[in-house]
Amino acid sequence: MPGLKKFDVYMDGACAFCQWARARIEPFDTDERLNFLDYNDAAVAAQTPFTREKLDREIHVRAPNGAWLAGFAAWVVLLRAMPFLRWLGALLGSSLFRKRGPKLYQWVARNRHRLPGAPPACRADASRAQPASLAPKAAKGSVDKEPDQPL
Repeated sequence: MPGLKKFDVYMDGACAFCQWARARIEPFDTDERLNFLDYNDAAVAAQTPFTREKLDREIHVRAPNGAWLAGFAAWVVLLRAMPFLRWLGALLGSSLFRKRGPKLYQWVARNRHRLPGAPPACRADASRAQPASLAPKAAKGSVDKEPDQPL
């Protein structure tokens, strides 16, 4: 709908799951209110007050009024902005879900690659998800390199 202000949706454009989620939600954006931005672009990332770590952890949205929302709250406002999903945004934003919603979002975020139809974990996701105790350790005094390659 002309004249409606947009929501800036900050996503990892290199992430298969982010692309998958965008492809699922965009058809419902009939008023074209969502503006997807890839924070891998330094100029886009500079528009946010968040670290890369925070951007990687959960969805971030800048509402038309300039307010920043993240995680569950971000999805609630995005759903409310889309005519066919407005009901779902209202339900998730109700007192029934207000306390449990963020925990549900965190569970989904941790298990996103196990959701039916979701793509496998990105290489970056796999390395971030690996506990430090299981990560390969560099030999003392060495620098990161491919195995069996000279320094």
